[in-house]
Amino acid sequence: MPESTYITPRPWSSRAFSMPALQGGSENQIAVLRTLLSALAAGVEVDEPIKLPCETDAQVPFSHVGQRLQPTGLITRTGQRSWILTATAEEWLRSGDDGYLLSVLHAHIKFFGELLSEARDGLTQSDLLTVAEEKYNCSWNSLDQIRRRTAWLRSGELATLDFNYVLHPTELGLEWLGKIDIAQPGTFKRKATRSSVHVAEVPAAHPLVGEALDRADLDSRKHNIGYIPRSEGDAFVSIRKFVAALTEETSRQAIDEFAASEFGLRPSSSAGALSAFKNAGLVEQVGFSLYRATPVGVSCLQEDTNLDFLRVIHAKFSFVGEMLEALEEADTPRDLAVLGRSRYGMPTESIPEVRTRLQMLRSCGLVEEVGWGRYQLLPLGRTLARELPLATPAELDELSSEDLGVTQGDFSGLAADLAENLRSAALDSSKPERFEKAVADAFSFLGFDSQLLGGSGQTDVLVSAKLSGDMGYSSIVDAKSSASGKIAETQINFDTLKEHRAENTADYALVIGPSFSSARTSERARSHRIGLVEVEELIEVLRQHGAAPLSLSVLREFMQGHGLVKAEVLEKAWAQEKRLFKLCDRVIRQLAEESKNADTVTSGALSAHDLYLILRSEVESPPTPQEIEAVLSFLSSSLVHAVRKVGSQYAILENPRITAMRLLVLASNFTPHENE
Repeated sequence: MPESTYITPRPWSSRAFSMPALQGGSENQIAVLRTLLSALAAGVEVDEPIKLPCETDAQVPFSHVGQRLQPTGLITRTGQRSWILTATAEEWLRSGDDGYLLSVLHAHIKFFGELLSEARDGLTQSDLLTVAEEKYNCSWNSLDQIRRRTAWLRSGELATLDFNYVLHPTELGLEWLGKIDIAQPGTFKRKATRSSVHVAEVPAAHPLVGEALDRADLDSRKHNIGYIPRSEGDAFVSIRKFVAALTEETSRQAIDEFAASEFGLRPSSSAGALSAFKNAGLVEQVGFSLYRATPVGVSCLQEDTNLDFLRVIHAKFSFVGEMLEALEEADTPRDLAVLGRSRYGMPTESIPEVRTRLQMLRSCGLVEEVGWGRYQLLPLGRTLARELPLATPAELDELSSEDLGVTQGDFSGLAADLAENLRSAALDSSKPERFEKAVADAFSFLGFDSQLLGGSGQTDVLVSAKLSGDMGYSSIVDAKSSASGKIAETQINFDTLKEHRAENTADYALVIGPSFSSARTSERARSHRIGLVEVEELIEVLRQHGAAPLSLSVLREFMQGHGLVKAEVLEKAWAQEKRLFKLCDRVIRQLAEESKNADTVTSGALSAHDLYLILRSEVESPPTPQEIEAVLSFLSSSLVHAVRKVGSQYAILENPRITAMRLLVLASNFTPHENE
């Protein structure tokens, strides 16, 4: 069978660090992959066990391997737990050319063909690990990634591994090397290596900061740093200004005035920033509406660098110093977010939280941005990572390590995780802070700036819709857990809730609980302009949001409710979103069908009116011509360019599958920035 033309490798900075490992043994990797991809192409359900071609009679569903195969360029995610083959995967299955497959892996993953090239004269796996680090900037802490690459090369009969663990290319392997492009060391920016860890000296911590690090409980740190304004584009400049302004006891009103004049913040944003500084241990409440910088916070002001501030933040928030360790393996915010969740206990893959940490690390001279959205560790960062107390990464088995995270776009899966946590936390009355955290995470998922406040004299959660002009709004949220599953009227202090709403200059107030016991409770809430939201109603909002996300301006309808608030107030908006999603799919497929059956009348193109006449009889509530025009305008935009407008008609430009792939790539490259 003739060979397929090998594809051109992606730029080095765009290739993935991690090589996938499949069940079935080192020499069966390609056979197992062929079985899995063939099953996917045949339409086997992702949760249906697939018999693997190995001696152990092992079976695995595609859902267990889909996530780890995505960096290979062989599959594309089309939805929650749903994948399709790429054109390269289809070409491999058609041709049966394993050399082509391995060239695809080489094109998408760092140090694959390069590993075989370096081993031309024979090298041990340990030697190859050193070469990977010193010549190709791949700093791995173990042989795992070298062994994975070796397994794929052996599976394709491109290399052999002798009893001394020395890797040798086969004749077939040498022939394969002549057909691919090998990255040349020195053509990309060098990364600091382990041999340079002592080049940079880290200034010693202030004694009070050192004590804070010694006392830090790494397992109970908060996950979300929250909102910190960026003066001059730097969070530490803002932190210094806030702490310096609070060296003496300061009233909440004075803090709001300072924040407004210095940063242009509204009182609700000022409250969010103050909460972040309190959680960081830099500010404390010393009386009713009185605050002051802590001794630790004041000590950080004494140093010219911001390293002590960073040390204190590391002691209070997870995945700060640990990110220095993770940067040995990943270099993009998205990949770091995956490691944060799968290895370091972060509850979600929050790219905004990762970006906040990266900005702080960069400000301290610990990391640098080497390309758009790509970071590398500097010598000072390596040295500090060795000095900080770091949480131990979770030991994940080879089969499931890359399946534990929820990828960006897998919103329904994340909604299900949040729902499960809400249900259990709502009944865990012995740990009310757990339910508060679950509620804060739920509103963050909906797109709000969600600040977990808590503590004496504070509301539990402050959520803000940071929109321009008068479109913005905020709400205090009181989280009430109960082992019985019911919240009694006596558990709700409506006067205190009104005070919290006024103190935080919030527009609305909500109480979240498992259920509310009486109609009287609802009526009292209505009279006080306070909304009561039962957990299952909030879960329904999360579930629908995972399938049809609504804007913050639309979610206002839910947030402003009084009395017992129901998710059904958003039903019309959800239905409209889903309607347009389906219409978009139906329109592009109709244009594809018309293209296949082009005649002299239509020439394979249709107008919005033509589409209306075709589609109006398919559903009970047919789309309007205006809705069809809106969909066509989107599909013909310069960013999507799936269809082309010719006069009053539209013609398709590509297979709908390619359009789906382009939209997925667009989504994967869209990483929302923090609210500022």
